[in-house]
Amino acid sequence: MAFCTNCGQQLITRAKFCPACGTKILATQSQAYTSGYKEKMVKGVEQQLKSSMRSKATSSFQKNASQWVEKGKTVAEKTRNNVKPKSKSNPAVENDVSGGVTIWTWLYLIVNIILVIQGYHINEVLGILLFSVIVLVIAFTRKKKAKPYSWLVKIIVVIQLVFLAALIYQRVMAQNFTFTALLFAALFFVDFKLLFNGNKN
Repeated sequence: MAFCTNCGQQLITRAKFCPACGTKILATQSQAYTSGYKEKMVKGVEQQLKSSMRSKATSSFQKNASQWVEKGKTVAEKTRNNVKPKSKSNPAVENDVSGGVTIWTWLYLIVNIILVIQGYHINEVLGILLFSVIVLVIAFTRKKKAKPYSWLVKIIVVIQLVFLAALIYQRVMAQNFTFTALLFAALFFVDFKLLFNGNKN
């Protein structure tokens, strides 16, 4: 197929003049123009294909990238929600000290030390301290765990609470309000807090 070198009109086979503009057509010119026109068409089609492929690749990459970003945000939020510590009702009192042990364990230890100093010669005090030693040994050996106060330790704390309640009742009935009785009351209160707030929340 031949085309006019002047206006690009398609020529009839073996035409000597262009029917559109009347330019004289040479065989070599028409063939050269035909080959050049074909090359231009092929290049144009290649460029269109390349640009369409680039635009499709860019759009698909942007779409995939946005999906990846959304998935990453979702995973990060889930991880943050799982790691996020639960809010505490009274953070000043329930402040974590070491591992899974709260400040109530340290108060429990302090009250027991004062009780030893004050009434080590009293049989009731020695009985209460026996329970305290068991509780403290188990709690400090398990302090790296999330719940150092297991059900066994809580049972021992409940038994100590019962004994303390009996001792406090006897002192109140006898109107024997001594410093040791006050320590019994303090230990009773700390035992009660340990029962519910001994482990990390």
